[in-house]
Amino acid sequence: MINTEEKIYSVSEINRHVKEVIDNTFSTHIMIEAEISQMQKSQLGHIYITLKDDKSSVRCTLWNTRAKGLTISPKVGLKALIKCKVSFYEKTGSYQLDIIEISAASTGKFHELFEELKLKLKSEGLFEKKFKKTLPKYPRSISIITSLTGSVIQDILKIIKRRLPFIEIEIYSCNVQGVNCAESIIKQLITINKKNVSDVIIIARGGGSLEDLIGYNNEMLARQIYNSNIPTITAIGHETDTTIADLVSDIRAATPSEAAEIATRESADDILNNVNNYLNNIHYTSQVLINNLKSNLREYKNNIDKSNPVNKINNYSQTIDIFYETIKSKLLKNILLEREKINLMNIKLKSTNPVNQITELESKLINRKENLHNALKNIITNKRNILKLKNNTIRDISPLNILKKGYSLVYSNGRIVNQTADFEINGELKIKVVDGEVHSSVKKIKKN
Repeated sequence: MINTEEKIYSVSEINRHVKEVIDNTFSTHIMIEAEISQMQKSQLGHIYITLKDDKSSVRCTLWNTRAKGLTISPKVGLKALIKCKVSFYEKTGSYQLDIIEISAASTGKFHELFEELKLKLKSEGLFEKKFKKTLPKYPRSISIITSLTGSVIQDILKIIKRRLPFIEIEIYSCNVQGVNCAESIIKQLITINKKNVSDVIIIARGGGSLEDLIGYNNEMLARQIYNSNIPTITAIGHETDTTIADLVSDIRAATPSEAAEIATRESADDILNNVNNYLNNIHYTSQVLINNLKSNLREYKNNIDKSNPVNKINNYSQTIDIFYETIKSKLLKNILLEREKINLMNIKLKSTNPVNQITELESKLINRKENLHNALKNIITNKRNILKLKNNTIRDISPLNILKKGYSLVYSNGRIVNQTADFEINGELKIKVVDGEVHSSVKKIKKN
């Protein structure tokens, strides 16, 4: 019997829960090693792949935008190393893998071995710069280890002969890929070092896949390159592919052509220019040396001339002349100074002469008398002007002057009055006008 108290889930809720669990568990990309058992391409370019191992299989999707950027084409039967994202499709309740990258499983193992060997040799110091040998500036002989067929050897020879046509070149054949690749290169390195006539070794091959470069990641080959007494240049694979041999060599070139350029960094034209520079330097140095010798010779001659008795006598005579002129100049200077003193004394005597002093005092007295007269005259003038100004002021404010303008003064009881309160009926009045006085009495008082 169904227990109705238990929570009842919908299909959507279950699928949503499963999706959350998967998303939380596989939140980042994962790597899977498996075999492609089925593959189908849609009209839009998407590729649907089934991966399997010994026990299980899983469906995958490779979207067309990612398929275009793959370096390896997926195919049925390929054992692949796949970078992917685990996703869950809620509508159908199924999960799948979204493929990000695909590479051959052997490549993954190769890369793992490569990193292990790289770390091992690095810890031993085989990659350190301080152990790298310096290439000679002017090599006389170059040994090339590469395949005798193909364009690599031709490119290298063409560049070397163009840049250094007189240099000696030795070519040593080797396998550039396969199981015997590392062994054949080691053999040639040993041979070249035993002969010890080469100044530079170039190990070169053309481009290839990572599987083709396995031989150049050999530990014994790396140690043989490191132990070589002759500087080694490697030009292996593409510019982006770095092998163990590249890391341990003294110089790594991106291409065989660049390796030839590096080995012959001083071309015939450069050497010719250097020779010309050396000749110019020798000429310049010789000229400087000759000029220095000439200068020393002139100095010796001058010293001899200085030691000549005649020259010494002439020099002494010249010295006596100089002393004479100096003494003469000093005497003349002293005479002039004494004359100047006499002139100053004469001037002082003239200034202290009584007649001159009396004349000077009389002149001062006349000047002072004139100054005093002028001062008194100015004072009197100023006082007159002040008196005139005050007289005008008194005249302007005088009551009599106001009468000329039509006004009159009224006196009551001997004083000037100007209000009704100051008057009384039958009181005596005196009215002063401009030309005389009028006497009257008050008959009526009317106030405004």
